[in-house]
Amino acid sequence: MALNDAYDKMYQDKSEFHKDEIHLGSYPKNRYEAAISVLGTGDKLLDIGCGNGYLLYQYRNRYRQLLGLEYSPERLKHAENNLENLNFIGYAGSAEKMSMIDDESIDRIIGVDVIEHIPDVYGSVCEMSRVLKPGGDLIITTPNVASLRRRLQLLFGRFPSTSQSNEGVTDEPMIDGGHLHYFTYRSLRLVLNRGGFSVSTSAGYGRLGRLQNIIPTLTSGGILMVAKKHLV
Repeated sequence: MALNDAYDKMYQDKSEFHKDEIHLGSYPKNRYEAAISVLGTGDKLLDIGCGNGYLLYQYRNRYRQLLGLEYSPERLKHAENNLENLNFIGYAGSAEKMSMIDDESIDRIIGVDVIEHIPDVYGSVCEMSRVLKPGGDLIITTPNVASLRRRLQLLFGRFPSTSQSNEGVTDEPMIDGGHLHYFTYRSLRLVLNRGGFSVSTSAGYGRLGRLQNIIPTLTSGGILMVAKKHLV
């Protein structure tokens, strides 16, 4: 099975979403709340791995134009249908090569639990830097493989899967939901630095609220990083 077919199969029942506004509390409880909690408005927003357009919909009043990149053609059709009345442009492809997007044309990039799926992480981060305007920012979330729960799993001889239970081996078409890479706070920061970014914000998120940020490297199941493109 081709990789894009596997993603189509995995998300075949998630074509639509309720068009409700996400309301933030004191602390973000999930990856979507973490991303939209970062303030900012502008001209063009690019969502890498936009799926059915759910997250872009939340930004419809903050950016003039919404752009979405999606590896799964079927998922991209879902986004186009869900965002048809908004100023949305969808692109089929991978973050490793975004030649359809002009240099220094994007104000902000969001990648919510996407970077762990991309085969060439270094190449994709360099592409993100290329299309961002100088001083533009990148919002990244990804699972934290070094969280306490996952450390305990590894201690007891279990693979610390970050997407699925049973060590990532389920009846779905891809092991651990298609996760290819696993990040700690430090390793993600190093990758972003290598791609020409400086991390300005690093935080945790989850249902435990403030507790997620006491020692986020240990207590948070997810990583939120906001990085600025280096000014030349």
